[in-house]
Amino acid sequence: MTIPNFGDKYDADALLSPEEAVAEQGDGLPDVPPAVVLGIQDSLYEEATARADESINVVRGQTVHRISDEVGFIGDFGMGAPVAATVTENLIAAGAEVVCLLGGGACLQESIPPNDAILPTTAIRDEGVSYHYLPPDEEVRTTPELVDALDSSLTEAGVETHRGPTWTTSAMYRETIPEIEQYRDEGVVSLCMETAAILAVAEYRGADAAVVHEIGDHLLADGWESGVEREENFAEFLGPTVEALEAYVA
Repeated sequence: MTIPNFGDKYDADALLSPEEAVAEQGDGLPDVPPAVVLGIQDSLYEEATARADESINVVRGQTVHRISDEVGFIGDFGMGAPVAATVTENLIAAGAEVVCLLGGGACLQESIPPNDAILPTTAIRDEGVSYHYLPPDEEVRTTPELVDALDSSLTEAGVETHRGPTWTTSAMYRETIPEIEQYRDEGVVSLCMETAAILAVAEYRGADAAVVHEIGDHLLADGWESGVEREENFAEFLGPTVEALEAYVA
């Protein structure tokens, strides 16, 4: 069995649209910044909202906090591919042209120290959402020019960066030892639950997208190896990420 069960759906019209859902919240579409950072962790949400000067309701309590004219932040929406894809859809429908996930992830490469940042280039599609947007044989990728901009900004801020494939799975308790070993040996650098879905939505809707992973833990074949306390590092990553997005959309 493959996903989706109904295979010939990619050019078909959907019953519901994110534009309709967003427009129902008020008088037309909200005025969101052209670039939006998606964050999941509470500490990042607190840091971003402290920097924001305006809050914009997008749909059903999903709120973009405007950090500057060019960049907003949205958080406090939960975890996993389905909700991340839905939030991304709503942001793009509201006018966002660039989306960037800034969040914690597990690192599969023990040689990468926990204070470094990971910039995924492609994503292994081991979830279900992306297959409703793109055919199974299509690769999901981050936008190269956007990754370059993030890399330069983080490097200038003194953060070491690493690029490579990431692994997206929705089955936290079925991350098996053989696949961890295989992906590690293939050079996969990180693991999270959202990246492939966000990239697939962005590709389908014609938006640019990238990801910045901070390392919460190392995922090793013999267990999890906890990293360092990440709250200060999240704040450290937010500034360069916002600056990169500001320059990119300008």
